[in-house]
Amino acid sequence: MRPNIDFGECLKDSPRFRASLEDAEDDIDKLEIRLDKIVKLCHTTTESGKIYNNANKNLIRGIQDLGDYFKSDDLVSTVLQRFAQVLTEIHNYNAILLEQTQKSLGKNINSFIKSDIKKVKESRKHFEKISDDMDQALIKHSSVPKSKLQECEETKNVLTAMRSCFAHTSLDYVFQINVLQSKKRFNALDTMLGYVNAHKTFFHQGHDLYLDHDPHLKSTNMQLKELQAQSVQTEKGMEERHHLVQDRDLNQSVSHTVNDHGDIKMEGYLFKRTSNAFKTWVRRWFMIHDNQLVYRKRTKDTLTTMEDDLRLCNVKPAYEVDKRACFEVVSPTRSHMLQADSESECQAWIEAIQAGVSKAYRDASHQPNTKEEEDRSPRTTPVQSPSSASLETAPDTPPQRLPNPVKARYAVEMEIMKTYDVQRIQQITGIPGNEKCCDCGATDPRWSSMNLGITLCIECSGIHRSFGVHKSKVRSLTLDAWEPEQLKVMAELGNDVVNSIYEAHVDESIAKRASPQCNRDIREAWIKAKYLTKAFLQTLPDKGTEQTGSAKHWSVSRRKRRLWKGKTPTPDKDSTELTVPSKGKDTLSVVQGASQDSGLGGSTQDVIVFGGGIQNDDAIARSIDLSSEDSASDVDPDSKSVTSLEDVSTLDPDRLLYKAADVRNLPVMLEAVANGAKCNWVNENDGGKTPLIMAVRSGSLAASEYLMLNGAKVDTKDGRGQTPLHHATLMGHTGQVCQFLKRNANQHAVDADGNDPLKIAVSSANADIVTLLRLAKLNEEMKETDCMYGTPGDETFNEVFRDFTNMASDDPQRLNRKKYKDSDEQ
Repeated sequence: MRPNIDFGECLKDSPRFRASLEDAEDDIDKLEIRLDKIVKLCHTTTESGKIYNNANKNLIRGIQDLGDYFKSDDLVSTVLQRFAQVLTEIHNYNAILLEQTQKSLGKNINSFIKSDIKKVKESRKHFEKISDDMDQALIKHSSVPKSKLQECEETKNVLTAMRSCFAHTSLDYVFQINVLQSKKRFNALDTMLGYVNAHKTFFHQGHDLYLDHDPHLKSTNMQLKELQAQSVQTEKGMEERHHLVQDRDLNQSVSHTVNDHGDIKMEGYLFKRTSNAFKTWVRRWFMIHDNQLVYRKRTKDTLTTMEDDLRLCNVKPAYEVDKRACFEVVSPTRSHMLQADSESECQAWIEAIQAGVSKAYRDASHQPNTKEEEDRSPRTTPVQSPSSASLETAPDTPPQRLPNPVKARYAVEMEIMKTYDVQRIQQITGIPGNEKCCDCGATDPRWSSMNLGITLCIECSGIHRSFGVHKSKVRSLTLDAWEPEQLKVMAELGNDVVNSIYEAHVDESIAKRASPQCNRDIREAWIKAKYLTKAFLQTLPDKGTEQTGSAKHWSVSRRKRRLWKGKTPTPDKDSTELTVPSKGKDTLSVVQGASQDSGLGGSTQDVIVFGGGIQNDDAIARSIDLSSEDSASDVDPDSKSVTSLEDVSTLDPDRLLYKAADVRNLPVMLEAVANGAKCNWVNENDGGKTPLIMAVRSGSLAASEYLMLNGAKVDTKDGRGQTPLHHATLMGHTGQVCQFLKRNANQHAVDADGNDPLKIAVSSANADIVTLLRLAKLNEEMKETDCMYGTPGDETFNEVFRDFTNMASDDPQRLNRKKYKDSDEQ
């Protein structure tokens, strides 16, 4: 870096000052040249990037067109369309990268050149003019004779004025140079940092996107291997068939066949003599169908009827024709000369036509006279090729290829997945507010953020994805697989509940509200202000403020338990309408003078109740096809409506999350996390328990899943060395045991008494949990030893765990073996 010019030297106007000034000006000229080069290269890069993007866009369209070509093949078409969708998202990310490159490099550097460097150059011109005037004043003052006193005095005054003006101009010019020397470092680093951050975001988004699609890529790879194996088997079979053809006598005799319905089946190529003046012979494919003799050309599917009623026909060999293997089909109106490839084929055709004539008479004898007369009338419409004819195989042709079992199984799975996807979309979008994007209000959202419990449009989902999975876990409603407990989280929250917290106090002076038609800058600013800076958040009340009033205690309302079974309960007359909480008061209500009926333990003091503002939450579950019932069936449904009272001085986000997890109140848990609660907070006053352990004690799959989606560690131990898996095993919550094992919980961890979860399950004689733990342990051992039968083991593991997960979500009472058995006996 070039040192700053000394202001003292500036006032002296010494040769040293002039030399340093000249060096600084040369340095600025070199800087300008290099910055201009960067701007030009940036422009070239962005233009080249646009050309690449356009070519890549055309390539994606080509892939989509290829998928349309395979539209009859669900396996190939679905994979290609999914790949095209992934590549389209990468294309969009690349377009954003080019836009950020132009903004961070081109615009910033161009602005620096046209603003700061231009200002220095203008000061330079002014300084040079004043310097010339100063030199002229000095020369004039020195040339005046001392005899001319008045003129000496005038030139002296002019010189004094010019020196003052020169000093100020010099100082201003040197100031501009020093400022530029200082700003150029900051500007260069800031510009490059923005450019590198744009690349970082691009690669981060691409990594997350392909990480989300990794299960599908692995599944496609397995299907591809199966298809390759199937192709190899088919190829070997075809090679064997070729050997059979080489060994086969091509001149062997053919004969007609009779199917189960008594129909005569005979088909093959014959030469037919035309009826024109030239009497030429043409080769056609003949067949006997529906008591008719029909034929078609080799390249056409339309059948031509030669004789529409075989009862009126007679067939005989044609010995008078100067050709071999000829026979004649004669009817009352015309005759047809035909030629087979051999005498045996000629005799087979004669016998087949004779058999067809006999069958036509037998069929006519079983029909009414009116029908017989109708059959005798000539047909004017051409006979179309029957589907059965296309399935029939000629004697010399290879047997028909059996259906591809991989393709058939995949087609069935795809139909099931399509039905499930439609049902899932209807369920999730049926949650209040979820029919529109949570952030911009666009209709028909097809993406979601699982850990926030909201639905999003594709534009907003891209911005959420750029935050990273630790902030927002973006999933597709149609492309990604969903676990039942993840659907429970969506059912408990929804756009209305989330916006009542994150948009409680909207101030559009901070960020303009996003709309479906807004540009990306507005959309990104709005979403960042909403979720990252939390500018509109509903904060927790502070002690001694108007929010708390005279309240001295606080508590959390218990979520009302669903007592119905199944997924589509019949709503009662009091819950057919949905009561949506008011903005900013969805999870907080102040109860004045609470009594014993309110569940506050007889307290007569004012209490802040979190979650008391959500009324009639049964209507939410009844308005969608999702069960919010939990796996713990041993929780008393008549328990108190709120948790135990806490002093208002202890109110903080961590403790609020801890208490809300204890009563499975997800909206309050969301409010606590939004206010900064830590999902791995340890309550030293309660045995070192964490919110996840409290969620296990409440038996809520949704509360446990919400905490793990937001970063809760599944192996954190309490004061007695017990993990959430220990607690779920002790309480017999099979669904949560399955939930933790799917998250790779450590089943070998031992508590202070030396017991691991399996030992606890065996001692409590819980067969389901013992089965799950042993199966998980076996699957783990198979992976560690890299056994050749690892894949079937994984499939069995996944199928069993999937069954337990679905049972825990759909019919949790069945997992409580004792109660389930008692209810059956009753």
